[in-house]
Amino acid sequence: MVATWVLIFSAFVYHPEWIRAWLRFVTSVIEVVADQVPEPWGARVEVMLREIGGVIWIQIASAIVLLRLIIWLPFHLWRLGRQRNVIRPSATFSDADQSRAG
Repeated sequence: MVATWVLIFSAFVYHPEWIRAWLRFVTSVIEVVADQVPEPWGARVEVMLREIGGVIWIQIASAIVLLRLIIWLPFHLWRLGRQRNVIRPSATFSDADQSRAG
């Protein structure tokens, strides 16, 4: 979360157009979702998310999730690759196990 805030602050200082583009994207997604909800609830959803501070929190939460996915994906793929490369020995029964079984 702290890393996301640092990145948001850095983007605000050095590349505010990135934040503007993300804000426009989130706003258009809210409009599309609100249009799918029957009236009068669609208008209420849109007002609630856009005007009552929801947009900024949606942006921050989505940025945190996006950063976590970006960090998680390479490590997850690396771990899957390592698991595939490990040769697992076949299961063998010891003499004691065979005597119990039969």
